[in-house]
Amino acid sequence: MDNSSEESKGLAVEKQKTLRLLITVSALFVLALIGFFIVLKGTEKGGEGKVDLDLRGGKLSLTLKKPIIDQINQDTSTVRGGGEQIRFTKGIIRDQTVIDQISRLEPAGPNSFSGRNFISNDLHFLFSVQNPARWQIQYNSAGLQNAMIPVYRVYNPEGASLNIGVGPVLPGMNIQQYVEFSVGVMLQAGAIRQVPLVTYDLPSETAFAIFTNSQTMGQSYQKVIINRGRNQVFVASANYNQALSSPADVRDLLNMIATFTLF
Repeated sequence: MDNSSEESKGLAVEKQKTLRLLITVSALFVLALIGFFIVLKGTEKGGEGKVDLDLRGGKLSLTLKKPIIDQINQDTSTVRGGGEQIRFTKGIIRDQTVIDQISRLEPAGPNSFSGRNFISNDLHFLFSVQNPARWQIQYNSAGLQNAMIPVYRVYNPEGASLNIGVGPVLPGMNIQQYVEFSVGVMLQAGAIRQVPLVTYDLPSETAFAIFTNSQTMGQSYQKVIINRGRNQVFVASANYNQALSSPADVRDLLNMIATFTLF
């Protein structure tokens, strides 16, 4: 009787732990939906580094003055929906030579763009930015321990924003299961009103979702990538305000989320 009772208690504790982790994971996805309209001080722009490397048999000069994604020819996929066609990068940069050289480019810092790129060496991701002077960056280290808090927010005064969060992923949960679970939680909670259009690239564990953001009334774009080696899931969310955001800002925003890539 005592052993059975102890086993039942142990199972209950484990179920609670799993439930808490699932809630945390889904909260990360929900959090990424939120549009923020905060005006922060201008951020420093920096980074004019340049390195040479041999890539796929040919020598390439990797420079921060150009989008790194364009220079390395990262694999892409396409999502179509709402009259849009968006080409987005898939998964993780695997070429160790490229990774080493990216790390040597000495990015400007967590609150700054590096040329036409943003590079996070602590979380191992990057994305391209066409017009860095139009955007500002907020970094919050609390997001490294708390998936409820975005680590990065990139935004402008017109209501366009890119929020990036990271959290744990359950062992054995694939990208489709993660997204479907998170969408189900959001629908039940009323955070979204429609099932998003989701395109999956299962081998690279990447998903790209499009739907209308009920808070901003603009389109919301989510890109989800699982880093299986680190048991982490990254959620990048691009939101804009239908009434305030200019077409140029929306194009910039889409470019940032489409090129969001781990390394």
